[in-house]
Amino acid sequence: MRRTLADRVVNSSLRVKPDETVIVNTWQHTISLANEIAFEARKAGAVPIIRLETDELWWKALNKIPSENLRKPERHGLQMLEETNVSIMLGGPEDPATYRRVDGTKLAASFESFQAWYEKVREKKIRVADMLVGHVTKQRARTYGFNYARWRRTVENASNVDYAKMAQLGKKIANIFDSGKHVEVTSSGTKLTMEIGSHPANVEDGIVDQQDMDRGFLFTSIPAGLVVTAPLPSSAQGMIKFDLPRAQKGRLIKGLTWEFQNGQVVKASADKYADAFLDLYNPATGDKDRIASLSIGINPASKPIGYTNDDIGLGIVSIGIGENQYLGGNNRSEFGFTGSFSKATLKIDGKTLVGKGRLVL
Repeated sequence: MRRTLADRVVNSSLRVKPDETVIVNTWQHTISLANEIAFEARKAGAVPIIRLETDELWWKALNKIPSENLRKPERHGLQMLEETNVSIMLGGPEDPATYRRVDGTKLAASFESFQAWYEKVREKKIRVADMLVGHVTKQRARTYGFNYARWRRTVENASNVDYAKMAQLGKKIANIFDSGKHVEVTSSGTKLTMEIGSHPANVEDGIVDQQDMDRGFLFTSIPAGLVVTAPLPSSAQGMIKFDLPRAQKGRLIKGLTWEFQNGQVVKASADKYADAFLDLYNPATGDKDRIASLSIGINPASKPIGYTNDDIGLGIVSIGIGENQYLGGNNRSEFGFTGSFSKATLKIDGKTLVGKGRLVL
């Protein structure tokens, strides 16, 4: 019998213990799941609290409040984190279509306010899980042209794979990452080289255990399933053109292309809806243009459609830029973005690890 998502996130992913404090961050469309999670936390002897965000307030704030107010940190929320052990995120908003009409500088300001939360989480070593099911809504499927029923079924199946078996595969790949140095990624329109090995690879297997915490890996997601590392920040050289689309700001970006020199993006473009990327990228600050991550997906039940979790699909190669302190890197920015390939070839020290989208082990 399948375990409920609430049971999985509380008892397996985050291993909530008696007397721990848990914040469940929900939106109006995920209140029912938030209630289930809070109940499971209570059963475990923990003390949960539910925090509500709504589409109505979110869109009204982004459209009518000046940027200087949006970037103010939530001091009372940060104070709450002083007494928090676990944070669970149920994604929103329910309907993303309005993103198309929101100025990118407003979103950048709101992301900037989130940075203080992120830093406090790292300081206090709070275990965090992001649950993708909150993003799977009929409104979001309609906005991006996804088949809602198929998307939801895929997310549910990917959330219920054999995580222990998946973690074993992840450890094999992580060992190759950790012992390797020179990486080459090729695909149609893509030839990129980079160096790895300066930071340990992380197996994102849906569980944050004590070993993860000791290494500074505090975040996971449901569904999960990838091996990720932070490349040497000045090492990326070449061109990449992602063959998978990417949902962003109410649009489905296609053919996103980055040119790297000395680890930095020096040119960004796309075949379609480039503005959906540039509207957030251009006003961002810090190391927004610096190579941040390299990952390989290991979840056999996840199928790419153009959403943020495409990177967990088996054999999917993904490359990210921007913030990467969560991986032990040194990039600091309120911006982060990851694109994915379904048919890439990835070689480490000349040996093929992924061949045209298939793992070679």
